[in-house]
Amino acid sequence: MRINKQSIVTSCMAVALLGLTACSSIDTDPSADGLLNDDTFSQQDSQTNVVSYSCEGTSLLAMFHGEEAHILWQEKSYDLTQVISASGGHYLNSDISFWIKGHKASLTAAGLPDIECQLNHLEP
Repeated sequence: MRINKQSIVTSCMAVALLGLTACSSIDTDPSADGLLNDDTFSQQDSQTNVVSYSCEGTSLLAMFHGEEAHILWQEKSYDLTQVISASGGHYLNSDISFWIKGHKASLTAAGLPDIECQLNHLEP
């Protein structure tokens, strides 16, 4: 049986083209067609979870929405952004850092020792 060199080259090119087609992606952005505005898309993107913590005798309320957290603690309000964490969740801004792992959390603020917190209540 004799195999034609041109047949082999054509077959290899077809397999390569098929592989590239399988690896390509299709743009499925629902806002691309103009049917959704920015407000609609962000509402569908994630939900807000409200969590109550007890932090060494003080109350802390955290609201999580996507990659952002809003913390109410000691009559002050803090907006934090989620950062990469090897374990648990880590949110920070220039004033405080808030780590979450399971039912426990810790709060670090400038000039204060770390404050340990315990989960009280979660509202999805």
